[in-house]
Order: sequence, then C-alpha cells, then structure tokens
Amino acid sequence: MGYALVQILNALSFSALLLLTGLGLSVVLSLMNFINLAHGSFYLLGSYVAVYWFASGAPWWLAFPMAFAAAALAGALLERFPFRGFYARTHLMQVLLTYGLSVIFADLMRWGFGAQILSPELPEALQGVVFLLDIPFPLYRLFIIAAGLVLGVLLWLLLDRTLWGAVVRASVSDRGMVEALGIDTRRVFAAVLVLSAGLGGISGALGAGMLAAYPGLDEEVLVLALITVVAGGLGTFRGTVAGALVVGFALTFSKLWFPEFANAAAFSAMAALLLLRPNGLVAPRQRQV
Repeated sequence: MGYALVQILNALSFSALLLLTGLGLSVVLSLMNFINLAHGSFYLLGSYVAVYWFASGAPWWLAFPMAFAAAALAGALLERFPFRGFYARTHLMQVLLTYGLSVIFADLMRWGFGAQILSPELPEALQGVVFLLDIPFPLYRLFIIAAGLVLGVLLWLLLDRTLWGAVVRASVSDRGMVEALGIDTRRVFAAVLVLSAGLGGISGALGAGMLAAYPGLDEEVLVLALITVVAGGLGTFRGTVAGALVVGFALTFSKLWFPEFANAAAFSAMAALLLLRPNGLVAPRQRQV
C-alpha cells in the first residue's frame, strides 16, 4: 500500500510539471491560435536560472519569480519581433519560425551554460524526506505538487474569473469589436505570450530539482507538453489538467512496469487514446446558433 502511494505521488509530481508547461503552451495556442515550438526553451531557461540561483546563496524562494521573470522577458522580446509578424500567418509558417528559434536558443544555452548535466543544490527547507506508511518520499516532490496546484488554480482564476481574462477571450472571439471599445488588443496578446513564457520558466525552475538541466531537455519537455495539450483537448483548461494527469501517470507507471519499453508503452497508450477520442479527453464546447 505504501509503495503504491509513493508511486502515485511520483506521478502527481510529474503531472504538476506537465500541467504548468502544458498550460503555458495551451494558453497561446487556444487564445491566440499561435503555435510556439520554442516553449521548451523557456522551460530550460527557467531550469538554468534556478540551478544558478540556488547555488548563489540568495533567498531560495526568489529563484521561482526570477525564473518567471527571465522567461517572461525573453517572451516579451520575441513577441515584439518576430512573433507579432506571424500571428496572421499559417500554422506551417509559425512552426518553421518557432522551431528554428528553438534550435538557435538550444545552441545559445549550450554555449552559455555548458553541455553538462546541472543538478541544483536544493535549499535545506526542501531537502529531506517524509515517511508515508514507513516509505520515504522526497519533500521536494510534495512541494512541486503543492506549487503546481496553487499556480494552476491562480491561472484558472485569472483567465476565467477576472475582467482581464474576459478581455482576452473577447479579443479572440471578436478582435474588431474589442478594438472599437478602445482596447489595444496587441498589448493583450503580448501579455498572454509573456504569461505563457513565464509559466514555462517557472515550471522549469520547479522541475530542475527533479529532472536537472541539460541540453536537449527543452525538446523532451516540448514533446510531452504537446502530447499533454492534444490528449487533454485543445482550448480547455480542464482538458490540459486531464492530459497532464494521464501523461504523467502513463509515463511514471510504464517506467515502473516496462522499464525497457517505457516510452514506447506510454506513447502507444497516448496514440490509442487519440484514435478513440480525436478531440481529446475534454473536447471544447461548441456554441450552436
């Protein structure tokens, strides 16, 4: 019983990272209809920021807002150029642009941070284990679960329960009408992309203590985030949550039961799910007129 509980918590901690990364990707895709394959670069940047911040001796909790700020700044610069000129272009053009940028950023980070695997020195407050039915479980993973839950709820409240969130949704539905009311939709979309990049950065900072930081991690995370968003259902918050749980549990338990074929087993399950439910686990609601 205790062993099963530990594995479930392992899956939940991984799902929390997938949730934050997937939400950052889904926000831009669903609200702006923009495919950003450079999102994994924001995650890796946040991981590197956390690794060096923990080693600096500064207050450890500032690593997460700093990772958010660093990735958000990178997102703001990219939004002004070249992303803004590609919002109205086809998805193929967006894919070519953002994938090319991700390759450039990967080389820049390899040049700036090195090619070795970097693991952060966790602060004393997050070190150690807790015993669950006499089985030790890392305290840091419980912290990831709690942080993922809190940040997920805050993002849901921001997008669904605030005036700013209503403006964002309205800008997507009828941009001309919103601009007629005197609202600059370019700033609205810029804020959405900055928020998305910041979410990638903070998820990378959280994940550094579990997955470390190394070249190539950005591509791995991007693939998992894409699977999470598509499997859960494009355009829905609940879909991203469901997708994160399914992918997190599938990967965790496939590595436990089929270690030699873990990725093949997990991704085969995802493919079967998409064949059965092409619109994802939670399909977006369609308005009928």
